Amino acid sequence: MDTDRTTGRGTRHVTVLVADEHPLYAEGVRSALHETGDVTVVGAASEALDAIRLAVRLRPNVVLIDVAMADAVDYLSRRCPAVRILTLGTGETEGDLVAALRAGTYGYLLKCASPGEIAAAVRSVALGQMVFGRGVGARLLARLDTPAAQTPFPGLTQREHEILEHLADGRSNAEIARELRLAPKTVRNHVSNVLTKLEAPSRTDAALRARDAGLGSRRVLARV
Repeated sequence: MDTDRTTGRGTRHVTVLVADEHPLYAEGVRSALHETGDVTVVGAASEALDAIRLAVRLRPNVVLIDVAMADAVDYLSRRCPAVRILTLGTGETEGDLVAALRAGTYGYLLKCASPGEIAAAVRSVALGQMVFGRGVGARLLARLDTPAAQTPFPGLTQREHEILEHLADGRSNAEIARELRLAPKTVRNHVSNVLTKLEAPSRTDAALRARDAGLGSRRVLARV
């Protein structure tokens, strides 16, 4: 399937896959991009696994993906190197941005970006350019200028660190989903990834190791 084509006006036509845990937001992005005329949304996904399957099958020029799906970014960067990835996030922590860059994203936009900004970023990323939304670049430079502190479990993504912190506090999957505003299935997938990366036989073992490393509060692990 050749997705690198031009319109009748000689303008490059860009195909996009939108992946976001919030279907209403994804639909809004799809509608906004459709109005541009030179960007076509070929698919949408609300879960990381579906995003991977669609990207592998459709091979869009760009995957516009929620930063919460960082594991999908890492996989797609290795499995489909020709597909450019543009990450969307809230910008609440610089850690999300750094994790996305390490996973192989070509850029990072805030979810409050205008339709015009998103469309322009998609076109630039399709050409292989790095793109950072308004205010994101300055925060990244500030983060890079700050000496990096030694963090435990460097193999985990930012989201997986958050999940592990909650495990250290004895949170159930349902509680983690509510507090991080994630789908329960997404939390289960993250917990599974954490256990695999830590080679932990159970969530209790992972929680205890996290507590030993200084993660979590000082509550008793009664609910692990």
